[in-house]
Amino acid sequence: MKAKWLAVCALILACGSAPVLAQSGFVLFGGEKDADNNLTYSMINNRSKARLNLLDLQLKPKNVAIAEIRLDYSYFYDNSFDTSNVQVIDESTRQAVEVEKIETDKIDDVLRVMNIVLKKPVPAETPLKIRFQNFTNPRSAGTFKIQARYLGTEPNPIYRYAGSWYISFN
Repeated sequence: MKAKWLAVCALILACGSAPVLAQSGFVLFGGEKDADNNLTYSMINNRSKARLNLLDLQLKPKNVAIAEIRLDYSYFYDNSFDTSNVQVIDESTRQAVEVEKIETDKIDDVLRVMNIVLKKPVPAETPLKIRFQNFTNPRSAGTFKIQARYLGTEPNPIYRYAGSWYISFN
């Protein structure tokens, strides 16, 4: 009787934890050499070609004020981002941060860049979330990488590496 009860409890716990871990940005193989550089994300629908999706990319707090965020991504994400529906959210207050402008650029045949310029710098040690509404998933299934860099407010700012998201689509 005790063994059956233990088996049932283990089954319930195993099945109950799967949705919590799904789409959290957990990387088993590959990824960054420093595990702190693997960033977490969440999305509503991870099917390839899904439209009107919601994608949240979490940025860890940094020790400098952030004036600009740069996202590097591959051509697989072409026509995926609706730049009129991008929000930067302060996770500590759950308030949207005002965005001055969003620019996208094609670096070469493979690499694309999105610069998110903030109206006022976000204070140091503030956790941020970048929310993409009306996001269209890539056409093909797979795991795709987005790199994040940020620009501080120091006198001669340079882009600093914030980490990477490894986003999986079925």
